[in-house]
Amino acid sequence: MTSDMIIIGEIIRHQGNKGEVRVKPLTDFLERFEQLDSVYLIKNGDKKEVYIEDVWYHKQFIILKFEGFDEIGQAIDHKGYLIQIAEEDKVELSADNYYVEDVIGLEVYTDKGEYLGIVNEILETGANDVYIVKDEETELLLPAIKDVILDIDLSTERMKVKLLPGLR
Repeated sequence: MTSDMIIIGEIIRHQGNKGEVRVKPLTDFLERFEQLDSVYLIKNGDKKEVYIEDVWYHKQFIILKFEGFDEIGQAIDHKGYLIQIAEEDKVELSADNYYVEDVIGLEVYTDKGEYLGIVNEILETGANDVYIVKDEETELLLPAIKDVILDIDLSTERMKVKLLPGLR
């Protein structure tokens, strides 16, 4: 078991009375739940591997039935647990798409070489993500669009951006 884990969901409540759990997905790849044999449940230092018996969808949620979860009490006891997978099980992304954990912490420079700060947080909006870049004194909001984000180099942990008028 690797120490690098990827969060893909959170158990928010039980579903029915036979041990099923309702999961708020924290991934863009909902179908991944159908492809997994097992996941890790983690909360307050408690970590356990569980095996997926069944998967289905209800509104914007994923309903999971784990092996050995056969009554409502077991599901209720796991409310608030994060569902994680090993990093090697994550979906490979197409070019110019990145995982949040890969972008957080990148150093940000303008196309003229000026240091702007570090990506501290990512806001998910309806149209596009927004990168919150902070240095010691300022906070800058950069839309994650091709006109602004010129290059992301994960090997050097740097992002090159073009500041459009009005972004500062």
